[in-house]
Amino acid sequence: MKQWLFMINYFAHDFFSGFWLACFIVLAIVYQQSGLPGEAVADGGLVTRLLIMFFWLQSISLGLIAVTGYLRSLDAGDRAHLDARKTKQFLIIKHAVLGVFFIGGTVLGYQWAMG
Repeated sequence: MKQWLFMINYFAHDFFSGFWLACFIVLAIVYQQSGLPGEAVADGGLVTRLLIMFFWLQSISLGLIAVTGYLRSLDAGDRAHLDARKTKQFLIIKHAVLGVFFIGGTVLGYQWAMG
């Protein structure tokens, strides 16, 4: 791939990671401020619709994080001079920890939106 495509992909990967986090924060705030979905609002559906909308935005972001992360892994960039073993070990640990947060947060978002 061309270098500029990798740069756009790097930006997209980081952007969707931030967007996932923003959706999770909105889900948490809406859920906390409203109690159970539909209980705190007169029309009974606004909170539920908001929770569902942000859950799907969060889920789409998670999918795009995975796709752009895979594409990002195809580029060695200027890291060829680094110790490959340590770099790989760091990336595995980092992605395992972040993966737990992303999956756990998405499951929690699902429970809030559908529950």
